[in-house]
Amino acid sequence: MKVVVEFMETGRYKDRVWEPSFHTGKGSLRSVSPSYAAQLINQCKAKLYINEDGSAAIEH
Repeated sequence: MKVVVEFMETGRYKDRVWEPSFHTGKGSLRSVSPSYAAQLINQCKAKLYINEDGSAAIEH
């Protein structure tokens, strides 16, 4: 399961050790692991993307 976040800062990020890093821009949406989403949100580098119905966007 992954959650969708909206990035607040342009930069290079890496979700998991075995995955390649990725570059993303401010305002970009990307699915990441729940633990990485929590880390990014805590650091104010991203915010949780919310669907129109008010629920968190999740990918299975």
